[in-house]
Amino acid sequence: QAELDNAYVQVRDDVPVACGMLIPYGLDHAEISCLAVNPRYRGKGRGDIMLTYLERVAVTSGIHNVFVLSTQTMQWFQERGFNEVDLESLPESRQAIYNHRRGSKVYMKHLRSLRDVDAEEHFLGQKL
Repeated sequence: QAELDNAYVQVRDDVPVACGMLIPYGLDHAEISCLAVNPRYRGKGRGDIMLTYLERVAVTSGIHNVFVLSTQTMQWFQERGFNEVDLESLPESRQAIYNHRRGSKVYMKHLRSLRDVDAEEHFLGQKL
């Protein structure tokens, strides 16, 4: 149940379009996970909308560092301001449950303010 409190789903005409989770770690970090877009809506900016929404939730909750873990290419996140960091950059509570066998890379983004999130959203919207 606690994990569901951190899950967000974007719905259009009763159809799930995109989803993601924002899992807080301590007072100033949160993991963005399970970010996915319904195949029928890919390439239409829905991932950007969900990511920006999760970033807004983070900032309004007082969280200014969000991170993602993945074994896949991270170009999409890099294009949106995430930078590769060492495992040691994660909060200790997240390091403690990191799966070393999976070998996920860690990418982090610092969020300064809602204004910055809005400006980035506007910039990305111009590129779409």
